[in-house]
Parts: sequence; C-alpha cells; structure tokens
Amino acid sequence: MPVRPNLHGLHARIMLVVALAMVVPASAVAWAAWTGVAAITRELQAERMLLGRSVADHLDGVVKSDLETLQAIGAVWRSGDPADAAREREAVRAAYLRANTFESVILLSPPATIVWEEPARARADAAGLAQVEVIAQAFRTGKPEVSTLVDEPGRGKRVYLAVPLRDWKGRIVSVAAGAIDPEGERFAALLRPFRFGQHGCTELVDRTGVVIATTDPSRRYIKSDHGRFIEGLIRDRKSAAGTCHSCHEAEAPGDSRATQCAAAPEPLRQRTPERPRIRASDVLAFVPLAVVPWGIAIRQPEAEAFGALAALTKRLALVIPAVLAVGLVFAWGAAWSIRKPIRLLTRVAERIAAGDMAEPVPPLGDDEVGRLGRSLDRMRATIRESHQTLERRVEERTRDLERLYRELSERDRSRGELLRKVISAQEDERKRIARELHDETSQSLAAVAIGLETASTLASGPARERIDDAKAIAGRALDELHRLLFDLRPSVLDDLGLASAVRWYAERHLEPLGITVRCEFSGLDRRLPAEIETALFRVVQEALNNVAKHSAAETVLVECAARDDAVTIEIEDDGKGFDLQAIGPSASGTGLGLTGIRERVTLLGGTLTIDASPGQGTRIAVTVPLAARG
Repeated sequence: MPVRPNLHGLHARIMLVVALAMVVPASAVAWAAWTGVAAITRELQAERMLLGRSVADHLDGVVKSDLETLQAIGAVWRSGDPADAAREREAVRAAYLRANTFESVILLSPPATIVWEEPARARADAAGLAQVEVIAQAFRTGKPEVSTLVDEPGRGKRVYLAVPLRDWKGRIVSVAAGAIDPEGERFAALLRPFRFGQHGCTELVDRTGVVIATTDPSRRYIKSDHGRFIEGLIRDRKSAAGTCHSCHEAEAPGDSRATQCAAAPEPLRQRTPERPRIRASDVLAFVPLAVVPWGIAIRQPEAEAFGALAALTKRLALVIPAVLAVGLVFAWGAAWSIRKPIRLLTRVAERIAAGDMAEPVPPLGDDEVGRLGRSLDRMRATIRESHQTLERRVEERTRDLERLYRELSERDRSRGELLRKVISAQEDERKRIARELHDETSQSLAAVAIGLETASTLASGPARERIDDAKAIAGRALDELHRLLFDLRPSVLDDLGLASAVRWYAERHLEPLGITVRCEFSGLDRRLPAEIETALFRVVQEALNNVAKHSAAETVLVECAARDDAVTIEIEDDGKGFDLQAIGPSASGTGLGLTGIRERVTLLGGTLTIDASPGQGTRIAVTVPLAARG
C-alpha cells in the first residue's frame, strides 16, 4: 500500500524551498511592478484632479468677472440720482461688451418686466422669460441666482445669471440678467482645449447633474449617469476622483439592469437616439466651482486611460503562475531523488520507537543517507542492549520513590497534627493562665488596692502619702494584669465574635501610638467556628503587633469579609515596608511572626499573600475556606 506524502515532511520542505528560491525574486519583481502601476494610477488621477481644479478656477474667474459686470450696472442707481433710460441702456451695453460669456444682457424691473436688452431684440416682456425662475428669486432673496438649463421657445437652450441691483438706499430696484448660450462660441471655447484621448471629455455640469457644456457634443444637455452623486458633490462643495462604474446602461425599460438604480429618472434607464449609451466604466475627476453651483467633470474610458497598465498587469498575472509551476516541478524532481531512502529510515525509526528493535537497517549506500542508516542501526543495537537494564532500574527507582513519598506524607501528617495540638494546647494554656490570673491574682491585687484605700483613710501625714503611692502601684499592676489577661484570651472574642475582637484589639494597641485605624467588616453578622475565629484573631494580632513594632505607619486598614464558602482578612499599612525575600527568623521576631501566621493559615487549609517592598508599605491577605467545615 503506497504511503501518502506528508505535507510537513522533508519532501514538502524541499519543494517549498526550491519553489521559494524561484518565486521570491519573481514576486519581488511583480510587487515592484504592481506598486509602480498603483503609483502611476494615483498620479494619473492626481493629474486629472489638478487639471479639473485648474479648469474650475478658470471658469470661476470668468463667471465671477461676468457677475461683477452685471453688478456694475447698479452704479446707475447707487449714485443717488434718478436713473434715466439712456443711462440704463448705456450701462447694459457696457456690461454686454465687457462680458466673457453672455449672449445678451437684460435689465428687468419688478416683477419681471424687460427694461432693456443688449443686443436689442423684439421680445415680449414676460413671455420670453416666463421659465426663468431665478429672476423672481433674485427680486425675492436679494442675492445673485443661477438658473438651470432653460429651453426658450424659438431661442434654444439658455442659462441665466441674475443679479439684483439696489439704489443708494439699499432697495432692490432692478435685476440684471445675463443669458448664456451653451452652444455659443464664447461659452463653448472655455472647454474646447480640454479633451482627453479619443473618447475622453471634459463636462460642465449644473447643480441638477445636467451637462450644460462638454467637449463631446453627443453628451450635451443629458443628465449625467452619476447625476445624484454629482449633485451631492456640488451641494457639499467637495471634489472626487476615481473609477466609476455606471448602473444606468439598460437597453430598455424591461432589462434587468434597469432595476439596479431605482432612484434614477426613467430617461436615464433607457437608450434613445438622442441619448447615447453610457459607458460602463469611466475614470472620473470632479471639481465643484466656488462661485456658482456648477462643477467640472473630466472623464475618460478606463480601458483608454489605463489600457497600457491593464495589459502590463495581465502579463504579470500570467508570468507569476508559470514561474511557480516551473519551480514546483523542479522541486518535485529534486525531492524525489532522496525521498525513498528517507522514507525507509523513517519506517525503521518508527519501529524502534514502537519497541521493535529486532530487524536491522538495510544498507543504503555510501552517501550521507547511508551513513545515517548505519548510525541508526548501531543506535538500535545499543538501545536494545540497554533497554532491559533501564527497565530494571526504573522499577527500582519507582519503588524507592513510592516508599519515600509514603514516608514524607506520613511525616507531613504527623507534623500537621503535632502543630495543631501545639496550637490547641497553647490556646488552652492561655485560657487556663488567663482564668487563674483573673480568679486569683487579679482578685488579690484588687483586695490589696481596697486595703490600701482603707488604710489611706485612717493614716495621716507621711504615712498616708506612702500608702497612696503603694495604692497607685497596685492600680497600675492591676491594669497591666488586665491587659495581659486580654492579650492571653480576650473575652470579647468569646462573647461578641471575630469582628468586635479585631476592632477592639486594633483600637487598643494602635491608636495610643498615634496610628489611625479603619476597620471594615461584611458578612460577619454570624459567628464562625471557634477554631477559625481563634486562628484568624491570632493572625490579626500578630500582624498588628508587627505594625506597631516595626512599620512606623500612620494609617492601617483592616478588612474582614465572610462569604458562604470562605472568609478573607486583609491588613494594609502605609509604613516603611520590608524586603520580603531577605527577611527570615531573627532576633526581632518579625520572621517568626510571619512564620506563625503562615503555619496557622496552612492548618486551616487557607492561603496567605504578603505584598511588601521597602518604602511602599505592607499588605497581608488571608483566605480561609468554610465549606469543608460546614
């Protein structure tokens, strides 16, 4: 049965290395070529944007100049003298002669009555300008207005620029309108120099997306195939560049492609003799004008603009797979020559790994693979001889380890039990000593103090003073004895529980030293098992003693929290801290105290965490489980 090739084996690696040796240089060349193509593409688009901006700036200057020409007519009224007809006609004529694009200049009075038109033509007052809504808007808003494409009967397509004229008091007295013929020589000459290639064109688009001037006569007066997009750019005064893919190229209303853009007007989804089919993909650069709501669109078929680059990309796409195929074939042949002996050695090694070392390695020649086979056979013989010896030694060591583990476990149990008994005996002895001191020594000292008080009332003079001194000494001794009794076994722990005992001990031992103590408790409204309460109190006692003796702290925080499964105590101070790695049992007792804390927590099956560093304070956290203890 043939063995399936391992994709992660030597054969695959040889193929990969040889293929990479051929593919990597080719890939580097391809990457450089593609990077160059992308850079050239960006540069071409940037050049189109730059040209579009130049054309837009030129048109802005022309239109701005024409608007200023119309506004100059208002000087007739702003002079403060009543305007006469001759002066009005002269101003209109001067504006017509100075204008760059106007086919005619018209002066109108409210609401839309023609006062004069230059050059003079026979025109009814309202009939010829009935469709020019911007004239009424100029009267209404008092701002210059620009019309969309207007179809005047008998005159053809026109675009109007209307400028309101004010008198010296600021009142609108008239409107000067300039008529632009998109097909006229004056206007058409503005875009004629800017034609791209054989099929590219430069278009002037108004705010509705309609082409009002273009270097391609077949596209004049149609709505751009990206009208809505261009409307938004004009409205927002934004530029755009890139390759656009039209979705308005259906042959008929029933074509499925006509539904790809439901927002497009019906004429844009049909192909008519007056409206040529729209190209599917164009390189477009669009720049809005600043003075009027128009924009310059420079477009060229993608195949024409990037034809050479596309051909180069296709050639690269064909060359790279061919190079890869040649590399793989060469790698396959190189790998096959050494695959057979390697497979044989692999099977032998697998048998040895499985424990079958009876069959020797067959001869494989005198090359590197043959020497490897002979070395493998010597290793097989050596392993076979030492295998039994090693097994015997392993069995012996295993028995010794099991015996040592049992002894260690027994010692650990004995140590824990002994330590538990020692701590229990220590607590019992504390109770006994505290009880005896309270019942005997404390009562005796109290009786002595009472006797001295009685004797003081009967004596006088120096004797009374000495009795008072003795009485004070007896009182201090009684106070010290009471403190010793509370330290040995505080009755508040037995009577009120862990929380009250911790608060009492912290306030009693730290506040007289000027250390601020804050205690926070939660979940300790119930009593804990006596063994746990005693152990935790001793942990807190030892930790607070260390704080009082060694920390030089100003503030101490004690937090106790009991949950259903565990109780946690954290003690944190802002003292000078210590080096946790360097500390150990010493004459000061700090190391012994921490060892005692650790031993008590370990006996309860809990965990102890100590965070300390010089100058950073100390934090001790103890967690003891409760669930296992009911």
